Amino acid sequence: MLSMESNLNHMILRSGLTKRVVAEEKGITPETLSRHIHGKIQLTLNDAEDYSKILNCTPQEIMFKSNPAPILGYVHYNKTAEHSVDFIKYRKDKSKYHKTSPGGNVYLPGPIPFELGIVMFDLPDEYNGPWIDYKDSLSVVQLDPIKNNVVPTETIQQASYAKITNGEVVYGHVYPEPGSTYTVYNPWRQDLLSKETEMQRGLKLDWATPIICTFWQPLLRGIDIIYDND
Repeated sequence: MLSMESNLNHMILRSGLTKRVVAEEKGITPETLSRHIHGKIQLTLNDAEDYSKILNCTPQEIMFKSNPAPILGYVHYNKTAEHSVDFIKYRKDKSKYHKTSPGGNVYLPGPIPFELGIVMFDLPDEYNGPWIDYKDSLSVVQLDPIKNNVVPTETIQQASYAKITNGEVVYGHVYPEPGSTYTVYNPWRQDLLSKETEMQRGLKLDWATPIICTFWQPLLRGIDIIYDND
C-alpha cells in the first residue's frame, strides 16, 4: 500500500500538546506516532478518529494535509490611512519591518488545487479610520506568477499586486499597453493618493498576481497562522 503523509503533525502543533502526551493518550509509543506523522505507517480511519478526540478536531483534518501558503508580505497602514506594500523578499537589510512583520506560513482550510501566497494587513492599534475592517485580515494570491515572473490574463483589469521592474511592489488594476508595458490603476482612497500614485503608466512589470479573496477574522475561519518567530 502506498503511504501518504497526513496532516497529523500540523494538528498536533496547533493543539499545543507535546508529541509524547499525544502518544500516551493514544496508547502508542512515540516511535509509532512518528511513523504515523511521516506516513511510514498508513493511518486508518480508526486512528484518525482516535487522534481527533485527543486533538479536538475532525478526522478529516487529521487525514488530509493542507499545504501551507507562505506569507509573502504586508500592507502597512499608518494613523492617517497612508499605506505601503511591503513584500519580504524585496526588503532592504535595514528594513524596520524585519522584526515586527515576520514571514511564516498560513494553513487554509480545504484542499487547494494550486499554490497560494498570503499578504497580511498591518494596522496600528490606534488606527480608527475607513480601513479598520482590514485589521488582522489577510489576502490570498496566486504564487505561480511570482515564481515564474509572468503577468497572467487573470490580473487584467482585476485587483492585483504587481512588481515594477527595478522598483517596488504595488497594488492596483493592471491594464496592458502597446509595447509590453502596463498601466496600474490604484482605486484605494484617491483622496489620499497623488495622481502619479493613483495611475502609473508605461510600467515594465516583472510579474503580477491576482488577489483571489480576502479573509476577515481568519482565526474564526479555521485558518492557522504560524510566524517564523513563534
